[in-house]
Amino acid sequence: MRRTLRCALALTMALLAVGCAKDPSTPAYWEDQLDAAQRPSEKVRVLDTLRSSKRLDKRFAPMLNARLASEKSPETRAVIARALGELKDPSSVDPLSSSLEVNTADGATSRMNAAIAQALGDIGDPRGAPALISLLRSRDDYVRQDAIGALGELRAQAAVPTLVELALDDKSPPAVNRRAIVALGEIGDPRAIPTLLRAMFKQRGNTVFANEASYSLFQIGKPAADALTAVLEGKDRDLASWARANDVVEAVVLVRAAESLGDFRATSAEPALVKQLSYKTAAPEQTLYARMAAASTLGKMRSSEGRKVLETMLEEPEPLARAEYARALVLIGGREAVPALQRSAGHGPWEARQYAIGALGMLGDERDQPTMDRISADEPKATAADCKRYGCNLPVEEVAANRLKTVKTFVSPLKAAARCKAAVECWTGRLGDPEGPVRQRAALELGRLGKSEAVGPLSERLADKEPETRAAVLQALMWLVQGDTAAARTLVPLLPKLEQQIAADRGRQDYAATNEQLRRLVTEVRRRAEQA
Repeated sequence: MRRTLRCALALTMALLAVGCAKDPSTPAYWEDQLDAAQRPSEKVRVLDTLRSSKRLDKRFAPMLNARLASEKSPETRAVIARALGELKDPSSVDPLSSSLEVNTADGATSRMNAAIAQALGDIGDPRGAPALISLLRSRDDYVRQDAIGALGELRAQAAVPTLVELALDDKSPPAVNRRAIVALGEIGDPRAIPTLLRAMFKQRGNTVFANEASYSLFQIGKPAADALTAVLEGKDRDLASWARANDVVEAVVLVRAAESLGDFRATSAEPALVKQLSYKTAAPEQTLYARMAAASTLGKMRSSEGRKVLETMLEEPEPLARAEYARALVLIGGREAVPALQRSAGHGPWEARQYAIGALGMLGDERDQPTMDRISADEPKATAADCKRYGCNLPVEEVAANRLKTVKTFVSPLKAAARCKAAVECWTGRLGDPEGPVRQRAALELGRLGKSEAVGPLSERLADKEPETRAAVLQALMWLVQGDTAAARTLVPLLPKLEQQIAADRGRQDYAATNEQLRRLVTEVRRRAEQA
């Protein structure tokens, strides 16, 4: 009887114990787990289990904030900081800021400081900026990089003076310079413009920062465009003096300034860019690169004044230069350049002529079919002359056959123009054409027509496998977004998808240029949508 009673009592106590056990979904349960842990490694394990349990929510913020203040181990506090960063609760800003130990450089403390910096950036509360600025004094470069990145996310204007110093600081590692340049663009403060202009030409060994600095200037917007225009006009004496002192030749300054203006709608720069088309220096390569950079930007601007000068430059024997001039005329659009392209298609080596032929196909219509027929008929003779003069690696007949295939490729967009003319619906249908040149022309025609209803169909072609077609689609969308607020609003719901594409294509060399274009398009969409 007594044994039965004892068993019943034991069972009752067990049931009571089960009934009183804390719910694993509550902060109290995990606090007990932390209290029971004896060593820092055990507490880290508890916290990592909590983070992976999918139970972490804002109810845990008060408990974790208190733990951050009471725990002594930097390893434990680092994991708490990561958890708080995931919660993104503003109540954690002060506890995180108070937990920093800026003047200590041991590994564990540095990792804790880095975790706190990342958490403050993830929370996104401006009150975290002073703590992050204090971390810029850290002796650990990785901590400084994390702090700089977080300050960029916060758009902390108070950090600009220090970031300006770090961007060009030769005593800091290039990775710190790069992160500061990127953060200045994210913050978007015009005070950073003089530094970013210099950063375009800064070199640390084999490390350059031109791409990051150019994009940061684009993020700042119109003040940066005005500054770049002043560079082309020769009015920025400070930059010119700095360039001379750092052995940066004038042509390089002009090239990078012109290229950086490419995605701005900066019509005030048009006269300076047109003037640059006649730039000349003792070094022939520098002369050509300066002119090509100006041509490219005038094309993106669809400059009618630029077109008039470019038409006179199509006899250039250097293939790369003639290609850039022809491409600029294609972007500008219209039939005005067709006669000059017809002449260019018949002069010079094939390596140069082919670009004029391609441009003719991208600008002409049914009226230009006889010209294309004549080019095809004359090509075997022209090929024989080229092979005799320059030499060919294949038999003349085979070379001529390959060239005729190229000519035929550009007959297709000519025929598409004959059918579609200025009809949006027709060109929209051509965006899915099997031939790349037709898709490219369709995109550019839609961009130049300026109709916001083309945004949707164009956006569906952003993942086209051909980089050339992607580039045409992106250019068309940039024209539409910069010309019509409604077009920008249409793209706003697609921004997450576009950012996913940027991440997916990062590091792919075949899409490096178009990925940069896409980044700029996303920035422009956000800017235009905010202004609406």
